[in-house]
Amino acid sequence: MEKTAISVQIYNETYVLRTSAPQTKVVQIAQSVDERMQRLAAEKKVTNREKLAVWTALDLAAELHELQERYDKLLAAVRER
Repeated sequence: MEKTAISVQIYNETYVLRTSAPQTKVVQIAQSVDERMQRLAAEKKVTNREKLAVWTALDLAAELHELQERYDKLLAAVRER
């Protein structure tokens, strides 16, 4: 699949991403990351962009981990049937 350049705004910074993912999906994900960074910056009172990026990555990783655990439990319950 051909890659295209997509421009997104995350935490007042423009990033040009080369991807084969649909533009609407990339923009939606970038908006989600931007919203999370804005929220965490306000909650944690973090002004350093690098630290904020790490907080955001940890926050997203924790959410992913929780969802993976829930998925695994649901999958195990379905397999027991």
